[in-house]
Amino acid sequence: MANKIPFSVDITGSFVYSEPLAEARKRYQEGELISAKLHEIEDKEIYRIVEKCKEIGLKCVTDGDYKSTNYTDFFHHLENISKLETPQPEEPNESVVSGKIDFVSSFLSTPPVTQRFTYLTGIIGGDMYAKALLPSPTTLLAELLRPENRYNTGRYYPDIELLVHDIAQTYQKVINEFYDMGCRFLQLTDYAWNLTGDSNIEQVAQAAHLDLHSLIATSAQLTEACLAQKPDDMCISLQFRNPWWKVGDKEKMAELLFSTRADAIALEFGNRENENIDFSILNYCQGKEVILGLISTTSLQPISTSNIILHIENAARLIPLESLHLSSQGDFRDNLGNSVISEQMMWSKIVTMKNIAKTVWGK
Repeated sequence: MANKIPFSVDITGSFVYSEPLAEARKRYQEGELISAKLHEIEDKEIYRIVEKCKEIGLKCVTDGDYKSTNYTDFFHHLENISKLETPQPEEPNESVVSGKIDFVSSFLSTPPVTQRFTYLTGIIGGDMYAKALLPSPTTLLAELLRPENRYNTGRYYPDIELLVHDIAQTYQKVINEFYDMGCRFLQLTDYAWNLTGDSNIEQVAQAAHLDLHSLIATSAQLTEACLAQKPDDMCISLQFRNPWWKVGDKEKMAELLFSTRADAIALEFGNRENENIDFSILNYCQGKEVILGLISTTSLQPISTSNIILHIENAARLIPLESLHLSSQGDFRDNLGNSVISEQMMWSKIVTMKNIAKTVWGK
């Protein structure tokens, strides 16, 4: 099987906000900066990180998610889902449904979503690949079913099957729109296990009057429906954050969630660079490419190159080495825009990833 991911180092999450962007966002929130000026600074900083990725020698590049604050931003660009601001910034903004969920390219809020990718493709040049990062459809399902949102969602979607149907149709349109814009690498990140605020997946299942296994089965069916019309030459990866396998029976969940027609599975393994890692979960990834999230985005300690290489070698006992790829553990910043490490340390980690990849894969 020919690999669909032609690079060994993958970018799977947001970047640390640069100092100019962090300052601009602060001034914007305080009413000292207009949105047009903020967008100008965002574009400038995105251009800078693309140039930095070129300098390092990366073949895959994103916009660092510099135009988002957290994963719910994308949902609020869909038709009939709006954001209800909360008084405290650390509290999650509620996603309020006001009608049939849809994705329409002419919808007033939609252009910024697509324009982000258009801008990225216009500045990369050369032999780099532009990758789009979006929250997964199962995240949207969990977001609308979480206790804070369940009552309002139920006013328009009393039947969960109808909600699943409309989310699937919406994501089919999203995927086709990005494909038509030239996107060939799309990552759908599953935040359902670590939603903003205090809600967790078990509370979401309870609010939906489902047991956890039934919710996982529904999520897998939703993902499969979203990918039903996926173009053959478009690589779609599903990323699962570290908390997902700490709840319930991880083998049963993996069997359901990894069995969709996604081309690749991206997994995080927590801050365990210097510990033994059980890779048996990879048995459920046979026939797919696997992105190993082994590089911590929060640790201040130097990366142990030898340990990371050993982890890759152990994973290669279950998945062919040519089907493995290396990445960080998702986002370098949290949902409030905060980062444990500095931008300089982030780039140092990415350089180390590239060096490890050259040692392991020769590229």
